[in-house]
Amino acid sequence: MKKSILIFVIVSLLSPSIYAQTQQKDSKYGIETDILWPFFPGLTRTQMTIKLWQKGDLRGDLLAGVNVLFPQNRETEGRFADYSIVTGYRQYLWKGLHVEYSQTTGLGVLQNHVTTPKTYNSFDWAATGYIGYKFEFLQKKLYLIPQFGVERVLYKSNPWPIYEDNTLTKEVGETPFILGSLRFGYNF
Repeated sequence: MKKSILIFVIVSLLSPSIYAQTQQKDSKYGIETDILWPFFPGLTRTQMTIKLWQKGDLRGDLLAGVNVLFPQNRETEGRFADYSIVTGYRQYLWKGLHVEYSQTTGLGVLQNHVTTPKTYNSFDWAATGYIGYKFEFLQKKLYLIPQFGVERVLYKSNPWPIYEDNTLTKEVGETPFILGSLRFGYNF
C-alpha cells in the first residue's frame, strides 16, 4: 500500500510539470537589442516590448527603450553623439511580418563643428518607419528581427549647418535616410 501511495504521489507531482512543458505560455513582455548597430553606425538600442493585444496573427506591441549613439566624427559636421528615449508601436500583420513606427527624443551633442569650432546642444526628435519579420526559436523564447526602414529628424532645437560633402560648400541640412536593423530578443 505504501508503495502504491508513493507511486501515486510521484506521478501526481510530475503530471503538472509534464503538462506545463507541453503548453507554451504566451509571452506578454520581451526585451531586445540591436546587434548590428554597435558596429555600424556605432549606436546601441535596447528596448522593452509589451503585447497590447492579439487576435490570431494580428498583434500590437508597445515599444519603450533607450538609444545611445557614441561620440563619432562626421566629415561634414563635427564630433556627434546622441542620447535619447525610444517609444513606438509594432503592428504584426501575418505571423512574424510587421510594420513598426518609433520615435526617438533626446539630447544631440555636436562638438567642434567643422566650419565653426562651436559646440551645439540640441533637443532632437526623429521618427522611423520599419518593415520586418520576427523569427522565433527555442520554444519562442528567443527571436531575431531583421528590419529595413527610413528615418527622418523632425525637430532640432539648436540646428547646426550640415554640408553635402567634405568640400563644405553646399549646406543641405537634415535629410531622410535608409537604415537596416537586426534585433535580438528574449520573451519572458
